[in-house]
Amino acid sequence: MTTLPRRALIPDVRDAGDRSIVRSIDQHIGQELRALYNEVLAEPIPDRFLNLIDQLGADDQASAKTVEEVEA
Repeated sequence: MTTLPRRALIPDVRDAGDRSIVRSIDQHIGQELRALYNEVLAEPIPDRFLNLIDQLGADDQASAKTVEEVEA
C-alpha cells in the first residue's frame, strides 16, 4: 500500500482557518480510530489463538527442560 505524504493530500493549507479545519478533521479521525480499536480490544480472544498460545508455552517449557538436561 502506497501512502502519500500529508501535504500531498492537503496541498494548500495557508491560513489559520485552513489549519483549524485540518486539525478538526485529524481529531475526528483520531476519535473514530480510537473507538474502532477499543471495540476490537473488547472482543474475546478466539479459542484457536488461546490454543496456539498454550502450544507455544508447552514448547517453551519442553525446550527449557531439554536445555537443563543438557547442562546437567
